[in-house]
Parts: sequence; C-alpha cells; structure tokens
Amino acid sequence: MQNLLHLSVTTRLRLIRQAVCLFFLIGIALTLPLWHGQRLFPLIPAIPGMRSLPAPLDFVLLGLLATAVVLNLIRRRRLLAGLLLGLMAVMVFLDQMRLQPWVFIYFLTLIPFALTDWQDEKAIKKQGPPILNFIQILLIGVYLWSGLHKFTDSFAEIVHPMLLKGLFRVPDGSWLLTAKPLAYAAASVEVLIGLGLIFPKTRNLAVIGAILTHLLIIAWVSPLGGNSNFTVLPWNAAMIALVFLSAYNVKNRITLWPASPLRWATAALAVLVWVMPMLNLKDKWDAYLSFNLYTERISHLFVALRQDALDQSDPRLSVYYAEERLIEEGRVIDVELWAFEELKVPVYPAPRVFRAIGRHFCSPSVNPDQVMFTTYRRPFREGHYEVFFCKDCQ
Repeated sequence: MQNLLHLSVTTRLRLIRQAVCLFFLIGIALTLPLWHGQRLFPLIPAIPGMRSLPAPLDFVLLGLLATAVVLNLIRRRRLLAGLLLGLMAVMVFLDQMRLQPWVFIYFLTLIPFALTDWQDEKAIKKQGPPILNFIQILLIGVYLWSGLHKFTDSFAEIVHPMLLKGLFRVPDGSWLLTAKPLAYAAASVEVLIGLGLIFPKTRNLAVIGAILTHLLIIAWVSPLGGNSNFTVLPWNAAMIALVFLSAYNVKNRITLWPASPLRWATAALAVLVWVMPMLNLKDKWDAYLSFNLYTERISHLFVALRQDALDQSDPRLSVYYAEERLIEEGRVIDVELWAFEELKVPVYPAPRVFRAIGRHFCSPSVNPDQVMFTTYRRPFREGHYEVFFCKDCQ
C-alpha cells in the first residue's frame, strides 16, 4: 500500500497510459455500433454531405483503431501514440457522434505521450513532471466546469432528485427532492475538487473527493442505482485512475508554461479546458467540450413525421416512437432513445448535429411539410425549446 501511494513519475505515466488505453478499449467494445457505419442511426460527418466509408472499409478502420489502442497499451512509443491520436481524429471526423466526453478526455490525455521521446531515458525523467502537470490542468478544467454547469434549475430540479431517488431511495414528496441548496452543495463539491487540484496542500484531499464522486456515479448508473448505463462505467473508472496517478502525493506547482517541449501544448490545453467552456454559457461552444455533464442543460431532439413521411421512413424506427401520440396523423421519434438503444451513447448535443439528423429525414422524395423537428431542454418552459423544419437543415 505504501508503494502505491509513493509511485515514481515513470510508473505513474506508464499506468496512466495503460489505464486510458484499457478503458478506451472497453468503451469501444461497449459502444461497438458507434464505431462502424452498418447501422440505422445516421453518420454525422464533420463536412456535411461527405460520403461515409463503405463496408468493409469502416470495419477495417475500426480494426486499425482497436489495434492501435492495444499496441499503446503494451508498448511505449511516441509513433504509436501519434498513430492512435490520428485514428481517433479520423473516426470523429467521419462521425461527430463519436466525440463523446470520454473520447475527448482520452484524446487530450494522450497528447503528451505523442510528443515525448520514450526511447530517451533522460528525456523521460525530464518530461515526466510536465506531463503530470499537463494532465492536472486537464482535470482541473473537467471538475471545475462540470461543477459550475450544475448551478442551474435543470440540475436542481431533474438530475439531483433522480440521483436521490435512484441511489438513496428518497421517496416522492420528500423535501430533499426540492431542496435546491442541497443540489447546489453537491455541485459545489466538484468545483472544490477542481480548485483543490490547483494547490499542492489541498491536492490529496481533492483527489479523495474526486474518487468518492466517481464511485457515487458508478453506483448511480449501475443496477444498484436503478440504471444500466454501462457505457460510462469504464470512463468513471478511468477518471479515478487519472486523478489518483497524476495528482495524489504529487506536490508540483501548476504551471501554464513549463520549461519543456510541452509548453505550447500546455498553454493551448489551458485555453481549451479553462477558458473555452465559458462560451458554452452562451451556447457558443459545444456542451461536451465544456464538460457540461449530468446537468440536463442540453437539448433533446424529437422528429415528428406525418403519415406520408412516416410511410417512407424505415419501419425499424417504430420501436423509437414516443409513447404519447404528440401529433395527429403521425408519430414522433425520440432521437435520444434511438441513440441510446442502438449506439449506447446519447446524441451529441449540438445544433449542427441536430440539423444533420434532420437532413437524414428530409430526402428529396419526402414532402418537407410532412416533417418537423423539435429540440427542448428540461425543465420544459418558455425559451427551452425550438421548432425547425427541413428548410432549416440545409
């Protein structure tokens, strides 16, 4: 146990790389339909209208990605890390649905491993502390913004009561479910974790708080909490490994401009994860890139098809109809349910992705008057929803 608490920098970096690769591989396995094109849910390429890879090339690319993950798991080479980052970027370029928050965090974590010469032992010893500093900056942004985004009615009125009822069995009608100060206190914990990681004297306490938070999330999304969202289990396990290995008993001072080849990457990372999430408060930056997680301050998409459009749609979509008949002479597709059931991940919550999904239903053969799209953000109230049509998806 004593050895576990006082790991060398080299050992920490090796375990971080292996943890990220192992849990990324598990994540790919749990969301396999997300990573190929032979599926009902449309691919959302970064360039609208770009053709998808035909079979079996999509499976070849998936095989290359999995092979690169395994090679990085067992071998420490700069070229292999660069290859993995390149394949991850290509995968996301071909389908933005793959830019899930855990993929984003894994990608950022692996960047310094592609910028370090692992064959040079002197370089490893010199670059080890700046790499840990890099990952600490990433984690500070993750926890700080994840907590700040939760100071909303959506979190206090929806997510927090769901946690209390699912994991702690708080009954309906209890005052705990409507106590907003309690919800905001929970959000404050994440903010304090992020701030605590900044200072050497509070870093160990912040690490313990982060580990307990992830264990709570793991319990909540498991059958113990009444859920079965297994996709995020390896991600939370990876976060425990990352925060422990990069920060526990590591007494460095955070620097945004280290004396190493990582200085530019470190400064750019600080802008990306500390500054850019501010723009999400005005919906000018993606929610997932801003660590806006478990807040319900994101929009959900529904596709309304009247009878003529419904007749031309794929009959397999019928299992994703909303239970309520929300429009006359037609049905409404719950796109969030569709994504979770088929891809095992939520819809990437960005307007460009919603409109790309809209274009999937607005083929030339479909009367555009027969199709309508609605996005809404809970709690449902004025200003939390938007209606758009095929002409808006062009």
